[in-house]
Amino acid sequence: MDSILDPTVLFFCLGVLAVWFKSNIEIPAPTMKFLSYYLLMSIGFKGGIALAKAQFTPEMGWTFLAGLVCSVAIPIWLFFWLRTKLNSTQSAAVSACYGSVSAVTFLTAITWIENNNQSFSGHFVALMALMEGPAIIVGIMLSKYGQKSSTSNFSLKATLHDAFFNGSIFLMMGSLAIGYFMNPTRAVDYQTFIYDIFKGFLCFFLLDLGMTAAKQVRDLKAQAVFLGLTALLAPLVNAGLGLLIAIWIGLKPSDGFLFIILLASASYIAVPAALKTSLPDANPSLYLSMSLGITFPFNLLIGIPLYWSFAQKFLS
Repeated sequence: MDSILDPTVLFFCLGVLAVWFKSNIEIPAPTMKFLSYYLLMSIGFKGGIALAKAQFTPEMGWTFLAGLVCSVAIPIWLFFWLRTKLNSTQSAAVSACYGSVSAVTFLTAITWIENNNQSFSGHFVALMALMEGPAIIVGIMLSKYGQKSSTSNFSLKATLHDAFFNGSIFLMMGSLAIGYFMNPTRAVDYQTFIYDIFKGFLCFFLLDLGMTAAKQVRDLKAQAVFLGLTALLAPLVNAGLGLLIAIWIGLKPSDGFLFIILLASASYIAVPAALKTSLPDANPSLYLSMSLGITFPFNLLIGIPLYWSFAQKFLS
């Protein structure tokens, strides 16, 4: 019950209700862009400070390796599953979204950890940013693999640029570097801006995402049952994989929880932005309907408390 009554969840639900009841709530796009950049900057900065205090361990190395391998493996299994109903381009686009991560789901999970008075390791912020790139590249490669004859031009240089210098990734990694190299004693000067108002801005951001998610679900249309079930089962399958890997590495509950979140979430910001130029033939409404319209609210309402309970049970 506490998870449902969390303000972040309630504001998301409020956004969904606003669409269902045809409310005239309207949040300007520039405002949402500012909020998304603020949230990414804040978590990157905090992660850099935490990373500066940590010492490199074999556990950290295995976590990075496992995360990067999964960001390659997840798009592959999902691609061949989706190919039973969709063409290769659309299957690859959806697979790239699910092989990547959702920054907002990750941010909400961190808020969940803080609300439970626990800490997490700062290197997970870096891992989140690094997992965006491989999924984009693999998704594009899978699209080319599935096309027997392709007339579109493929630029590896442009693809790598989209994968690693996308605005959200660049901002988060830059903020992480600033937090890492700054004098730790100066962190208190940024307490209000980076820490205190974070949860309030996250609630406002989730209000808009709730409205967007409610609108996106309508675009599934003919393949609604198959794609809807896939959008619900994929995060559970990937979360199970994440739990097994967390047990194998020996992660503490809060870190294992974040690792599960990284695998179970699906990107609807960074990857779609890159796919607009890399896979222009893919239908954005379809992969956004799945990742943002179904998987994101599922993880927010059900997944996060479920993954947390499993992390507490099997990683304590």
